[in-house]
Order: sequence, then C-alpha cells, then structure tokens
Amino acid sequence: MNARRAITVLFYALMMGSGIRANILTDMLLNWDPNWPQRFGITGIGYGQKQDYVVGNAEIMLGQLSVPASAIGKIENTVTQFGVKADFWVLPFWNIHGILGTVDGATIVYPALPLFDDIEVNYDGVVYGVGSTLAYGQDWWFASVTGVITETELESGMANVKSWLVIPKIGVRGKKFEWWIGATLQNVDEQQSGVFSVPNLGMAIYDLELEAAELWNGQIGVRCAVTDSIFVTVEGAFGNRESILGHVEFRFW
Repeated sequence: MNARRAITVLFYALMMGSGIRANILTDMLLNWDPNWPQRFGITGIGYGQKQDYVVGNAEIMLGQLSVPASAIGKIENTVTQFGVKADFWVLPFWNIHGILGTVDGATIVYPALPLFDDIEVNYDGVVYGVGSTLAYGQDWWFASVTGVITETELESGMANVKSWLVIPKIGVRGKKFEWWIGATLQNVDEQQSGVFSVPNLGMAIYDLELEAAELWNGQIGVRCAVTDSIFVTVEGAFGNRESILGHVEFRFW
C-alpha cells in the first residue's frame, strides 16, 4: 500500500469509526472554533540530512568487461534543503500542505576494491511536493501521522529524484511548548550515471539505482509558540538517517 492510499484509508476509517455525520463535518468546516489551530500557515524551512544508500540495481562497464555490483562499497548521501510550506486545516483533525524549495546534495560512492577511485556526484535543483496530516489530541497530549510525496528536478540533467515519507508522532503540550517523539519512513529513488577513470585501465561507465539503506529512523522535536501566530520548531532525527530540521511558522485566520 503506497503512502497516499494509506492516508486516504486512515482518514475514512477515522470518520467511520467516530460516527461523524456529514452535517457535523460541514459545521466544523464552516464554523471554525477559535480554540482550534489557526487555519492557514506559511512556514520557512531549513533541512539537512545524511544517510547511507544501498544499490538497488547497478550496471558498470569497463570497456567490454562488466564489473559486479559487489565492487561497490559504502554509499553516502547528504542533502541540504531550503524552502517554504503552505498549509491549511480543512477540518480540526485534517491538514493539507504543499512545499516548494531548493536542494543541494552530494552522493559519494566508496568502491570496495582499491582499483577504483571514489565517485562523488554533486547536484542541485528544485523540490516540490504535497502532504497531508491526520491528528488527534486532548489538553496535554496529541498524536499525528503525516504523509508526504516529493519530487526533485535536478539541474544537472540527472533523472528526477522521487520520494515519499510517512511520519507518525506522539507528544505532550504545555502553554508555550510542544515536545514529541516519532519516526520517519522514507522511501527514496535516486539514479546516478556517468563515467569515471580507472588508473591504467581507461574509463568506466556506470548506471546506478540507489535506495535508502534503512527505511526507518527515530526523531525528537520541540515547538515553541513565540506569539499566538508565530511558532519556531526544531527537530532532529537519529539512526542511520541523521537530520536536523528548523521551521519558522506564521499562522493566521
């Protein structure tokens, strides 16, 4: 089941299980309670990530010689992203958002055989995507699950990088702060191709399909209400995928 379908199924299951009638949903949609979050948000995003990749499929040719995928050792990927997110609470428990930003990344392949030199591919481009969040909570606690689908158009002529994420969280809230723990399921599909020099043997041609070494990582975060409309968020991820995320969010209406 893909991320988009999982979010849709969860949304309808939540509505059916809670016995929410259409007129109640309409009332929630049209008569927004001032105690609920302000409906519109514009958020500035800064994000950095480092993780290991594994080879999903590989073709490496040295002249007429096919080099096995086992010749590939460790693969590291780093990404830095800056952008903006716009979101809207359709219902008190359902948020939708869109993101647009720029990305700079580097993928380094460390060959297992000393015969080959390291391969480093640097790239940059534009990332865009959509997502949705389902949330529930009481006075002092909350839980949510977010699904995001993104695509990155690379300016170097490389194939677009597609990814999707599922992010469950559970946390507690006070008057000014929210704290949470959670996890991220990230599925990424990156393709790298090109040529590199092999000392004394000539040029090798490679075509690699890369995937995340670990699908899941843990995370911990905090959100501070600077004012009733301005919020600052810091979130860190740990595990094979390490990341740091910073948000400055403005909410209105």
